[in-house]
Amino acid sequence: MTSDGRYHVRSVLRALDLLRALAEAPKGSANLMSLSREASLHPSTAYRLLESLGARDFVRITGDGSYTVGPAAFEVGSVFLRGSSVWSHAGDLAEEMALATNETGSIGVLHGNEVLYIAIAHGQTEIGIQSFPGTRHPAHCTALGKVLLASLPQAELLRTLHDADLSALTPNTLTSIAGLERELERVSEQGFSVDNEERLVGIRAVAAPIGNHAGEIVAAISASGPAFRLQGERFDLVRRAVLDIAQNATRRLGGGIPAAERSS
Repeated sequence: MTSDGRYHVRSVLRALDLLRALAEAPKGSANLMSLSREASLHPSTAYRLLESLGARDFVRITGDGSYTVGPAAFEVGSVFLRGSSVWSHAGDLAEEMALATNETGSIGVLHGNEVLYIAIAHGQTEIGIQSFPGTRHPAHCTALGKVLLASLPQAELLRTLHDADLSALTPNTLTSIAGLERELERVSEQGFSVDNEERLVGIRAVAAPIGNHAGEIVAAISASGPAFRLQGERFDLVRRAVLDIAQNATRRLGGGIPAAERSS
């Protein structure tokens, strides 16, 4: 797709900025003033664009005057899901992980220097990770993110890390590029990654990559839960389940299994 600004229609870009701001609203809805502020638009301009989006059911207005994403946005997004195999399997894979481990199963893809969670399923235990599809987290401090970063070519990895905000979210967060490079080299060698309370204190996770028929890493899958539960033999069992399910998912997409995973 061309990025030549000569062919960009400003009103379309502004409308899409509003739609993205609405999709990223914390509660799934937002009022006119907050949306116009997030999209850097005058409220009157934002209002006209929202009315236009509403005419095609891309947004809807609620009883209290706030806006939510409409069903037409879901329909358009679903076309993308149908066109990407890993996305079409994501829900089932997350459920399989949750059932196998009794922990939270998540599927994520790399989006710049963040992980976009495309499917999440919760296990049967009382204490779990509360999140939802569409959530984004920094890649450098999540198990999913580190697996995906480890799959990048060196030049692309360095660009991504240099562009990222490597702020410490916990005392365990890796915040230097050199430290992350060492960690990602270890991830590549062993075929899985661990979030050792690096994004949230008290939460651990283990993730493994999902490949496709072309040998590309297209997603990652993880199991996450309270650190007190993911220790010792229990952690080893969860790690093995993550690797097994990731390998099976890769096979479904026509991919092979990296040597590091076969030997673990």
